[in-house]
Amino acid sequence: MRVGGILASVNRRVNKNGMPWASAQLEDLTGGIEVMFFPHAYSAYGADIADDAVVLINAKVAIRDDRISLIANELVVPDFSNAQPNRPIAVSLPTRQCTIDKVSALKQVLARHPGTAQVHLRLISGDRITTLELDPSLRVTPSPALMGDLKELLGPGCLGG
Repeated sequence: MRVGGILASVNRRVNKNGMPWASAQLEDLTGGIEVMFFPHAYSAYGADIADDAVVLINAKVAIRDDRISLIANELVVPDFSNAQPNRPIAVSLPTRQCTIDKVSALKQVLARHPGTAQVHLRLISGDRITTLELDPSLRVTPSPALMGDLKELLGPGCLGG
């Protein structure tokens, strides 16, 4: 199976034979799953296994003690060089989280990734969504680092829309 997402909670380890391996959470907008990079895969792709890395993984499903995980066979880092850098970024925020501190922290995150892409803030209150186009001074450069910072601040469901 082939899946894609953002790596999080990367944990590097060494097995009893002294061989390095890693586990991580692969997350997307709907949830996450544990991925194991055993020594063979780790030796080939270890340099690309990092928190907030956007990846595509070929893996097989493993079920153990009623837990589902993936065992990675191959990892690919997509080439975003042809991505549309000026496409607006949509950030969702429930109105109950819309505090002065949260908005200030959001401004700081956006300021750390300056660029030309507009940011649309989707304020969600029940079934009602209000979309605001943020000030041009808060335009960003889309990147895995920006997406990771936004997820860390606002939660894994904050992107898209």
